Amino acid sequence: MSIRILVRLVLALSLAAALSSSALAQMYPGGTTGGGTSTPGYTPPKGGYSSSTGIAIGAGAAAGVAVAYLALRNRPAVVGCVEASSDGTKLMNDKDQKTYALIASNGVVLSPGERVALKGKKTTDDAGKLSFEVHKLVKDYGSCKQ
Repeated sequence: MSIRILVRLVLALSLAAALSSSALAQMYPGGTTGGGTSTPGYTPPKGGYSSSTGIAIGAGAAAGVAVAYLALRNRPAVVGCVEASSDGTKLMNDKDQKTYALIASNGVVLSPGERVALKGKKTTDDAGKLSFEVHKLVKDYGSCKQ
């Protein structure tokens, strides 16, 4: 199991636990079950809950959201086949079927005929030509199947 999947699973379970505990508190406020009868075995703390408990729950939820955002934003921007052309290399994105002129940076070497997942930045010049500045080769899927 990859670390990315494991992180997402832990975040999802943490978020579900945090949300279900607040739903449980709304369902049984003060130890009653809606009909006014007391729940057996429940003893509320003396003086009620402190505000630090609410702050801790809020901080935990915020941390969970931040970690989830960071884990999910690292997806590859484009996946497709690298093609050679007269004016450099191009890539047709499998998702939107648009062709991007590739601008390789950080020493990334791309061979025509390879299907790759790339991370980088999509740009458009003044003439409306789409280009993709490659920051990282995420995955090489091998040769393109024609």
